[in-house]
Amino acid sequence: MAQAIRPMPEEMPRELWRGYQPVNSTWQGNVKDIFITPASAQAMVAVPSVRAVADRGLEGDRFYRESWNAVKRSDKAVSLIEDEVLALAAKEIGVEAIGILTRRNIVTRGVPLIELLGREFTVGNVLMRGIRLFEPCGHLVAVTKIPAIFKALEHRSGLKAAVLSDGNIRIGDSIVLESANAAVAAAG
Repeated sequence: MAQAIRPMPEEMPRELWRGYQPVNSTWQGNVKDIFITPASAQAMVAVPSVRAVADRGLEGDRFYRESWNAVKRSDKAVSLIEDEVLALAAKEIGVEAIGILTRRNIVTRGVPLIELLGREFTVGNVLMRGIRLFEPCGHLVAVTKIPAIFKALEHRSGLKAAVLSDGNIRIGDSIVLESANAAVAAAG
C-alpha cells in the first residue's frame, strides 16, 4: 500500500541526522505523548489519544485537511520526534521539558526515527510512511520564545509521516516497522 511521494526541497540529508541511535539493531518503541493544536500559532494540547485519517492527518490538528495528496504534500500530515532527543535538547537549553513546545504531534520512545524514513510502519493500528527528516524552523522560535531551541533541535528535529490508514493512536501504543510485522506474521 505504498504511495508515491515527491521529494521535498527542504529535506535534511540522512548523513546529518544526530537523533536517537539504539545500542542494537532490534528496538521496541512506543508512543510517549500526543499533541495537537487547532491553529498554527496556538499552544499545543496534550491528548491521551487521537483519531488518524488516511491522507488527512490527525483530527483536531492544524494540519488536518481534506487531502494532502491533492496538494502533493503528504509529508505535512503528522510529525514525530524522539523522547531521547527531547531530553538531551532540554538539558542543553536548561529547561525541564520541551516536548509540548516542539510543535510535533507524536513523541516516540525507543524509536530511531531515521529507520522509519522511506518505510511503512504502524503506530498502534495506524499505518504510516516516513516521508522526510526535517529541521526546526523560525516559527518554532517565535512561538516558544526560546532562541536556543533551534540549535538544540538542529539535525534531529523529527520525521514527517503520511497517514495511510484510519485508526486511533493512544499513548503507549507500539511503533513497529512493517517488515517486522510481516516477519512476526510469517513465523506465527
